Amino acid sequence: MTDAQFDAAVARIVQGKKDGLKEIYDAYAKQIYQVILGIVRSEYDAQDLTADLFMKLWETASQYKAGNGHKRYITVMARNLALDFLRKNGRQSLELDDDESQTQIADPQSIENDIENSMTFSQALDALNPKQRQIVDMHIGMQMTLQEISQALDIPQGTVAWNYRTAIERLKKLYKEGELYE
Repeated sequence: MTDAQFDAAVARIVQGKKDGLKEIYDAYAKQIYQVILGIVRSEYDAQDLTADLFMKLWETASQYKAGNGHKRYITVMARNLALDFLRKNGRQSLELDDDESQTQIADPQSIENDIENSMTFSQALDALNPKQRQIVDMHIGMQMTLQEISQALDIPQGTVAWNYRTAIERLKKLYKEGELYE
């Protein structure tokens, strides 16, 4: 979904048209679920929170400001909803390290293709730590750039890049060892 399509769908939501919400739901429900699941680590809670996110989007659509990047907007909304849930339920939230140095990432496209072809996205993410899982899910699943992820998670881009590179290396190693087949 492009920014223009998202903006048009939100405009329809503001007008009270449910088809706008359905269009956004169809485009992002799975990815939002994965982002939330990566934080709360409970399928049941992630399902509830995903539904809550779309209800909140319906209620607050008039507050959306077009042109600021819809993927970041919806991801930040999902992340905040999940973190609020954890705080309210007394669970410990993810701690993000800010001290890793910035590194360059080699083109992981062939690795990503191999991973997508040989296992489910969910299986791949389960092999990673929560921070890496969230970053890989946002980059591959939601097709966000590392800069967008950095802004959405409010962590340095170097930290995002390092975690992404580390996650891809781990997945590549597990894939070569045959541990991630369906």
